[in-house]
Amino acid sequence: MNVYNYLNRLIAGDNAVSGTAASIRHVVVWVFIALVAAFLTQPSGAPSSAFDAPVPWPAELGLDTGLGI
Repeated sequence: MNVYNYLNRLIAGDNAVSGTAASIRHVVVWVFIALVAAFLTQPSGAPSSAFDAPVPWPAELGLDTGLGI
């Protein structure tokens, strides 16, 4: 089996609904997803979104308190 056929079967899959090859492929995919989630997602000290940070209202507007929310 050449590399092209191997990658093609790995990406597209073969018609194996059950069996050892399909099970191993699913385990490998889920382990890869878990490793990416564990090591490539790093929490930061900054807010997760620009909308989570407080809005820098000018003090002259008096909007710091009493927004009515």
